[in-house]
Amino acid sequence: MKKWLCGAAALLAAAPVFAADVATCTLGADRKTVTVTASNPYAQVMACEVNCHMAIPNGLATVVCVKPVPVGAKDFVMCTETAKAGATYTRVKETEANCPDPAAPPAAVKKDEDDDAEAEALMQKMMKQGQDFLDRQKRK
Repeated sequence: MKKWLCGAAALLAAAPVFAADVATCTLGADRKTVTVTASNPYAQVMACEVNCHMAIPNGLATVVCVKPVPVGAKDFVMCTETAKAGATYTRVKETEANCPDPAAPPAAVKKDEDDDAEAEALMQKMMKQGQDFLDRQKRK
């Protein structure tokens, strides 16, 4: 049992490492170019969105890249972007990658709490309760 728990813990610890390795933002030697690469370990084309949050003098900039990654690709160049108007990047601050398993079932849709039909039904119920209360008060 102890070996099983250690094995499960090791797998859970390794999962975030794999997720981080799917896509990478790399700052070029010129400090003006960002290259976004991705690897696809799946047997289907993977839709991938990568946000590279870049530190710049006095602030942040974001390089966004959205592109399908071919099956079995390793370090596939999704895009390369050059800083505008002679600006320079100082470092890659953070990489956000949204590259879900294309074979995974779609995520459950969260029910909208502001559903109009439900709100209308609740409003009607409350109005009826209020009217019933007023009618009872008139009879007294």
